[in-house]
Amino acid sequence: MSVLDWIFIIGIALSIVALLGSGYFLVQFFHKRRLLKKLPNKKFKNKKKNRKIARKKRQLINQKKKSIRLFWVMSFVTVVLAGGISYLSYYQSMNLTTGDSDSVVKGYYLLRDFEDQLIVARDKSDDEEKLQKNIRYLATSMASYGTKKASDINSEEGQITLNRYYNSIKQLGMNASTQTKNFFGNQALVDSFLADIKKAQDYEKLTFDYYKVNESAFKEEK
Repeated sequence: MSVLDWIFIIGIALSIVALLGSGYFLVQFFHKRRLLKKLPNKKFKNKKKNRKIARKKRQLINQKKKSIRLFWVMSFVTVVLAGGISYLSYYQSMNLTTGDSDSVVKGYYLLRDFEDQLIVARDKSDDEEKLQKNIRYLATSMASYGTKKASDINSEEGQITLNRYYNSIKQLGMNASTQTKNFFGNQALVDSFLADIKKAQDYEKLTFDYYKVNESAFKEEK
């Protein structure tokens, strides 16, 4: 699990404890108030008894004040934690998880490397056997995206967008794996696959836009 996942779990646990705490102190407040009402208000002839009752009243009043004070403190903590958890939940749903982020980064470079290798194969600018090996590796890597699925932490729209992107890469890899020996000098086949790469990149752009991924950082690194 990521750091955010641990923070989320700990936050929920603490908010539950705070909520139970606020409930406990509220019960204590009413309990002390009920005990106060049971104490006699009239004075007795026995001064010792009067002092004992007065002392008991002071104790109960102080305990009642402390209980209500702690109730408000714990209620405030509960609200703050609940608000933090709600924000974190929203943040997680609108941002890529660590696993999805790694897959998106890898997918970005796979598409560009595949595109580069196809152009080289079309133009016959490198050794044919070497190009077949490179394309086979890239095709297998892309086909492996069939096992990837967007995290269910993401929003529903985000999952759909990401899964479409994953599927487009998978389909491209599966199709390319059956044609690895046919790209060399075959302009029509290469152009067909370049068009498919463009479609996959359209899904990629939708993913980047939704999750606010900075594509310029990828380009600089490349």
